[in-house]
Amino acid sequence: MDSKAFNTRLAKTINRTTDETATLTDALGKLMAEIGSELDSVAIPGFGTFTSVKTDECVITDESTGKRTLMPPSIKMQFQPSVVLRKKLSR
Repeated sequence: MDSKAFNTRLAKTINRTTDETATLTDALGKLMAEIGSELDSVAIPGFGTFTSVKTDECVITDESTGKRTLMPPSIKMQFQPSVVLRKKLSR
């Protein structure tokens, strides 16, 4: 499902316009990025937890060429679904 289909479906579900839901989902994405950059977690009851994980910089070596590359540090969000969500999806 792409973002346009998601916004359309969400708009129908909450009785809002597609533009309103697009604004809401965009704001949620920006908020999640901001919280993630601060290495905080976001817990949504009944849905799951988004946890920020920071990886340090490292040197990787391309096995085929032997070229070494410095990879910068990065922050990624990991999602752990709640028990309630896992039970709903396993039915």
